[in-house]
Amino acid sequence: MSREPRVRDREPATGRARRYGRSALLLLSFASGAADVLAVVALGGAFAGIMTGNLVLLGAAAAGERSQGVWAPALALGGYLLGTVLAVPLTGRGVGRRAWPRGALWCLGAEAVVLASVAVVWTVADRPDPGGVAAGVLLVPLSAAMGAQATTVLSLGREGAPTTFFTSTLTSLVAGFAARQPGGVDGWAVARLACLFAGACGAVLVRRAVPDVALFLPAVLVAAAVVVVAAGRRE
Repeated sequence: MSREPRVRDREPATGRARRYGRSALLLLSFASGAADVLAVVALGGAFAGIMTGNLVLLGAAAAGERSQGVWAPALALGGYLLGTVLAVPLTGRGVGRRAWPRGALWCLGAEAVVLASVAVVWTVADRPDPGGVAAGVLLVPLSAAMGAQATTVLSLGREGAPTTFFTSTLTSLVAGFAARQPGGVDGWAVARLACLFAGACGAVLVRRAVPDVALFLPAVLVAAAVVVVAAGRRE
């Protein structure tokens, strides 16, 4: 009996592998919602992954219209840019030979480690006051993790989808619905938006019930995405 030929890396991903990939993207969207809301409510009023929002906050603070000051959005923006720069050598630009190349897996793994480290420091420091120096410093690695995540997903090309910024996704979704085009409602976009919302809601509920473990939620979700990606690569 002859063995079936091995699927080459250049061939399209199987349907099962694509489902693994999409499951990982949903987990990353969930993690983004959790990280952003925790950055706002626990670390000091700036977003970890929504840089357009931080630019607006930075502009308002520069004009003296924001009582929290300029530091939180500036630190978050700097951290995000740092994470993006550090992720590029691992992920490259454009689509690799696999839908989820090894570099993407390593980058997500590093992101999970950074997020877990932020959570550990935050817990050891006895949950520093939002807006304080310690909380502001933690915004840098948290935002860097989100920058690395966005860069990783962008490097996947057509197999990826935004998991940290959703304005264009929401616009396209509503525009398709308003135009009443066949298939105008993109269920895949709805699922990612729902995960973003659920991540934010879940993080607040966890922080309210068990404050010491709240900041571990994004790390756990990204780690789960790494496991899913690794399983998908085997396909």
